Parts: sequence; C-alpha cells; structure tokens
Amino acid sequence: MSNLLSAVLFGEGLLTGLTLTLMLGPVTMIIIRNGMEGSRRAGISAAAGTWTSDYLYIAVTFWLTSFVEAWTQRPDVRLGLHLIGGAGILLMGLWMLRGKQFSLDENQTPVSVNYTRAFLGGFLVNSLSPFTLFFWLGAAVFLHVQESNPFWYYAGLMLTLSAGDITKAWLAPNLTVWLKAKYVNWIQIAAGLVIAATGLYIVVLGYLET
Repeated sequence: MSNLLSAVLFGEGLLTGLTLTLMLGPVTMIIIRNGMEGSRRAGISAAAGTWTSDYLYIAVTFWLTSFVEAWTQRPDVRLGLHLIGGAGILLMGLWMLRGKQFSLDENQTPVSVNYTRAFLGGFLVNSLSPFTLFFWLGAAVFLHVQESNPFWYYAGLMLTLSAGDITKAWLAPNLTVWLKAKYVNWIQIAAGLVIAATGLYIVVLGYLET
C-alpha cells in the first residue's frame, strides 16, 4: 500500500511538473533567450539557476511551513512581496529589451557567453516571483497531509521541470536556423516584454489584494 501511495504521489508530481513546463512564462522566456543569444549551455545555465531557486524554496517552505504560511497571509507582507518581486522582474524584463540585435551571419566570430550571468538571470527571475513562493508553499501544505513520503512528489515534479527546461534550452539555438533574423529579434523582444509584463502584473495584483 505504501509503494502504491508513493507511486501515486510521484505521478502527481510528474503531472504538476508537466503543467508548469507547458506554461509560457518568464522562466521559459529567459531560458529560450539565453539559448538563442548564447548557446545550449547558456540556456541550461539559466535553467540551472531556476532549479537552484526551486530547491531553496522547497527546503524553506517544507520545513517552515506553519511559520511561512501564517506570515504570508498578512496583507502588508503580501503587498511587500508583490512590490519587491514584481519590481525586480519588471526591471529585468526592461533590461532584456536593451539587449543587442541578434545576427544570423554564419561567418561571424562566436560571442563569448557569460554562463554565470545566465545562471543568475534564471535564479533571480524565479526567486523574485511571489508566485514561486506561493506555489511551493501550497505544495508543502498539501504534502504535510499526505501519508506517503513527500520526496516522491518533489522528485516527480523536479524531474519533469528539469527535462522540460533542458529540452527548451537544447531547441532554442535551432530557432536561429529555422527563423529569419528579424523574427529571432522579435522573439527576444517578446521575451523581455513577457517578463516585464509579468512583473507589472505582480505589482498590480499586490495592490488589488490589499
């Protein structure tokens, strides 16, 4: 019976991860942008930054669930989280809009990629979003009332997320082959706009909830 419950929980984690993977949000955009502008390794570095952020949230929200849940229900705290996180993501999106135009000239010298910056970009986009905190907080509360080991849910979820992010990073450079330069540049602009709009939405939502 225990093995069956663990398998069910693992499956629920897989389905949750698949749902998150299919969402077109700021995390997806920053992975694709780094993959297009730099390389597959740059895209994976950005993805690794988001995973690191997720693991930190998993640890904090699971072990301190009762404290964090009560704390985040305070209106002033929720507004502060929305303002800080939303402003940070908005600024990052605007910064991405200032990026250089992408060139598809096959004879040009490859551009040196800063993998640390790609990693930090993924880490910050994921960490600054209050949605990340609220999602992992909800997952922790859900898992505390389950009879089986919560490891299986986290394992299934992160396995799917990791596989999905690696796939996005791996496919991103192919966009420069399939698409004309002007369309690639529009995709990069769209990435910045999606991230900036997400940040603005978070700020507005924070005010609407108070």
